[in-house]
Amino acid sequence: MAAGRRGGGVSTIPGWLWIPAAVGIVFLLLPIIGMVSRIDPQGLLDVIRAEESRLAMQLSLLTSVISALVSVALGFPLGYLLATKDFRGQRIVRTLILLPLVLPPVVSGLALLYTWGRSAVLGGAAEDLGLSLAYTTSAVIMAQIFVSLPFMVMSVETATTALGRRFELTAAELGAKPDRVFFTVTLPLLRNGITTGAVLCFARSLGEFGATLTFAGSLSGVTRTMPLQIYLVRESDPQAAIGLSLLLIVIAVVIIVLAYRSPHAPRLRPTPRTVKSTLAEAATPPPRHDRAQGAPITSGPPSGGRLSTAVELAERGIALDFTVPAGATTAIIGRNGAGKSSLFHILTGALRPDSGHLRIGDDAIFDLDAGHWPAIHDRGIIHLAQNPLLFPHLSVIDNASYGLRAHGMARGPARERAQDMLDRLGVGHCAQRRPDAVSGGQAARIALARALLVDPRLLLLDEPLAALDVDVRVETRQVLAELLADRSALLITHDIDDVSALADELLLVEDGAVELSAKVGHVDPGQAGAGEDFLRSFCMMDRDGIVCNQSH
Repeated sequence: MAAGRRGGGVSTIPGWLWIPAAVGIVFLLLPIIGMVSRIDPQGLLDVIRAEESRLAMQLSLLTSVISALVSVALGFPLGYLLATKDFRGQRIVRTLILLPLVLPPVVSGLALLYTWGRSAVLGGAAEDLGLSLAYTTSAVIMAQIFVSLPFMVMSVETATTALGRRFELTAAELGAKPDRVFFTVTLPLLRNGITTGAVLCFARSLGEFGATLTFAGSLSGVTRTMPLQIYLVRESDPQAAIGLSLLLIVIAVVIIVLAYRSPHAPRLRPTPRTVKSTLAEAATPPPRHDRAQGAPITSGPPSGGRLSTAVELAERGIALDFTVPAGATTAIIGRNGAGKSSLFHILTGALRPDSGHLRIGDDAIFDLDAGHWPAIHDRGIIHLAQNPLLFPHLSVIDNASYGLRAHGMARGPARERAQDMLDRLGVGHCAQRRPDAVSGGQAARIALARALLVDPRLLLLDEPLAALDVDVRVETRQVLAELLADRSALLITHDIDDVSALADELLLVEDGAVELSAKVGHVDPGQAGAGEDFLRSFCMMDRDGIVCNQSH
């Protein structure tokens, strides 16, 4: 049982890794043990209670907290922009930001002194305005920020790069404006990186010595932090220096432990969810409903008219041009790499083509020739990808109601409508769970509910039923057919049953171009050009001839 709690009896980790790991642990712990062994317990309290020690510790804690907060305020935007935006000179900027990490602290102190010192240009100007910086408590804070800020930038940039932009794009497609996306998705998902960066900044500031001594000096109660106090008493009273060092270590350990035990701290181990419980959850069928008794869920008014798009992206070899009925579902089939997913990214605005347009009825969603390229949240287009992309920091009910809340609906009514839709799709019993507590099939249906609730102008479905079991897929396909009635939707699929049950029109995409466009039931493989072989293979799965006209 204990082995199961620690991840099971099977391990893919080489056993010899324990040897260098153990050497590393011993190397780090031995100096601490050696120092602790030299402590005189009787005089320890007197050293800690001394006035000079108290003032130094108070100053260290105060300045370290301020430095960490300022580093978060400055380092988060900087790290986030470095990870998400490309701009000229980006590598140079990153190199200069990380430079304090490799500079000797004394050099950092000299750089600050010759920039902000009383004889420097900027420092002299500040002095004339009555803002004296050098050899003040402000100088201590500046020195600490200078050496610790890069840790915040690195933590946020790494976390942002690892997270990617998928969740932010999903929120934007649901109608959330940039500010709402930032505060409801970006910040919560990056809080682990922010916490890590803040802890590192605090720890680095607490131990800063060289830059502080060079730029701020060592004035008791003003600039003499605990590291400076330890250095000062080391020659005259080694026991006092050891006692103060131990106090600094204890405080640092307490801060780190408290930070990593907070609810929003990075997890140091996986959530203890066993394989057995996960499989059991995935195997649990959803409660069956009498759909006639469910709350009515209506779609928006039929779009009417036609849906036409023509887009070209030379970099990916895409030149797609087609017109299909609006207020209907069009299935898009083709080989992997044909350009189907790229088309969806262009339509949502995540990928900008060289030229093109999208019109639904009388509305021009975008038209590059006319200079019209709206933001993602203004398009009313939702892309339901193969990965459900449920926001991990929100419950299932809050995930489902996110789009409604982004469009201004109050929390109560939004949750009621979300619950109705979740019930309709057979996952209402999961409403109060977190996304990591539902199976893959349940997550797919929750994402589908979230997309349908905002009643988009155009719904893009990328194999929405691929993650479902066969029996659940049949039931969900029936519900989806009802919900897609009178909606404009494009469906990427490799399943002939999806085409026959959901689609009115069929498009065959081959090498970035549309080879065939026809009504379902009137598809002639002989007219598919380069995609004829693929289409004939696809039609062979249609034994009843519902999709393809087998008479050809």
